[in-house]
Formats: sequence, C-alpha cells, structure tokens
Amino acid sequence: MSDPYSDLGAQDTALQERIAAAMEARCLEPAQVAIRKAYLSELKLPSNARALELGSGTGHVTKDLLDVAGAKTAHGLEPSPVMVERAKKSFGDDARLSFDIGDAKDTGFEDTSFDVVLMHTLLCHVPDPEVVVQEAFRILKPGGVLAICDGDYDTATAQIADFDPLDQLIRFMINQNVTNLWIMRQVSGMLAKTGFQLGARRGHGYVAEAEATYFLTVIDRGADRMIEERVLFPETAEALKAEARRRVAEKTFFGFMSYVSQIATKP
Repeated sequence: MSDPYSDLGAQDTALQERIAAAMEARCLEPAQVAIRKAYLSELKLPSNARALELGSGTGHVTKDLLDVAGAKTAHGLEPSPVMVERAKKSFGDDARLSFDIGDAKDTGFEDTSFDVVLMHTLLCHVPDPEVVVQEAFRILKPGGVLAICDGDYDTATAQIADFDPLDQLIRFMINQNVTNLWIMRQVSGMLAKTGFQLGARRGHGYVAEAEATYFLTVIDRGADRMIEERVLFPETAEALKAEARRRVAEKTFFGFMSYVSQIATKP
C-alpha cells in the first residue's frame, strides 16, 4: 500500500475521518504541543506577518502560527476535504484564520505573498518534496521564514524488550503510511539547493504520555493494516491491541519517536 497521506484528498471518507481523528489526538497531546512551541516560538516575524501552513490538517498547528509564532493572520492549505471541514468547525469563529482545500506543490498564490510558511509533518508524505520546497520559496517574501518539522520515523518504537510484537505494529504502520522515513536527514541540502539560508535545526524527543492516546492510534492502525494484508488473523491483532492497552493501564507502555525542526530564510 502506498502512503495514503500522499494523496489524502482522493482517499475514501472513512479513511480520511480515521486519519483526521488520529491527527487531532496527536495535536492535542501536551508533548506534541511542547514540540511545536519549542521551534515556533523561535521565529522572528514582523508584527503584521501573514502566515501559511501547507498540509494544515485539522487546523491546530495553523492556529499555533498566531498563538505561538505571533503572526497576524494564518491560512491553512490542505488536500483533504474532511480535514478542512474539521478545521473550519473548530476554528471558524476566529477571523484571523482561514482554511481551503489545495495542493502544496501548486498553491495558486502569487509570488512573495507570505512572511512565513510552515510544513509540520508534511514533507515525509510527499513524493518529490523538493517541488514543495520550491513552491514555498516562490510564495515567500524576501526575508520570509520557512519552518519545517517532521518525524525522524526510523526512530519510532514501542519496544521494551527483544522481539517485542508491539514494535512490529509500529514499524508496519510507518512503512505503510510514510513516504520518506528520513526526510529530516535530507531536507537541509534540499533547502540550500533551492536558495534558502539555513537557520536553527533542533531535535525534539517525543515520549508517549499518560494514556498514550496517539501511540495507541498508531498501534491500532498497524494492526488493522496487518489484518488487511493477511499478516495477522483478526483475533491476533485484537490481542495485540489489548496488550498495548494493558501496558498503558499498568504504566509499562513505552512509545518514542524523535522529531526534527529546521528553520530557513529566503534571502
């Protein structure tokens, strides 16, 4: 199965809804909020900054461009109609925010339109990510800022011992849902080649907290995909889901993944 996020707007509504629910769970986790705050608070924007998030999902990170980065207005562009509808429902009463269906590779915006462009967990899902980087360069004003943050997905794990079966669910899920596991190890060269001046690069460790809400969605989706691919019988998959929840209840669950942020400026 190819990465469904790479063409999310073309997926059936049920899958879009499931991905949207997982994305909202991730966005609301305190550890994820802290990652976004850590790099977005470093941005130096003009007081009237116009911001754009490419791949804006359910809108929570777009709102961070106002609340954390200090932009005056923020627009979210997202290929999934389900995601856009959720974003409008959650944040439609804020006149500073707007959301539309669109393509990060061909935004339709005029040259030099924005002071900041954000890509939060977008590039890992995009075939030919350099095209998105070039589009960001085009629509940024001179002196404008590009902020990218994505998972270093090869580090994702739920393993607590050798041969831990839960870890296989994590790895299967990522293999099925991420186009490029190593995008943040490659992106600096891509930015420099496009003409960006590189700024701060930071690592952010993410450890699942409390009820491990987001990591459980990853485990569930990995198990379900293994059923679809006939790797597991349904009963086995349900037993592994139950194992994950038992670990959470008994405080033995561990879930970890590193994220990397990269800031760059258009000369």
